[in-house]
Amino acid sequence: MEEEVEEESKKIKQTLNDLSVKIDELSKTIGEKKEYAERKINENPLAYMAGAFFGGVIVGYVMSRGKS
Repeated sequence: MEEEVEEESKKIKQTLNDLSVKIDELSKTIGEKKEYAERKINENPLAYMAGAFFGGVIVGYVMSRGKS
């Protein structure tokens, strides 16, 4: 009985360790993607602002059509 508890405890610790490593990898990847996006936006901010504006206009238009 005690061996089963120890074995389960080891499995839980290993799983938590694996999850911690995966979260660290994901955080690193997200940080790299964020830096890339910021660099691209800084290169041509007007184009990205215009894209966001027109995207918002299109979404607003599509949403307003569903109400009638």
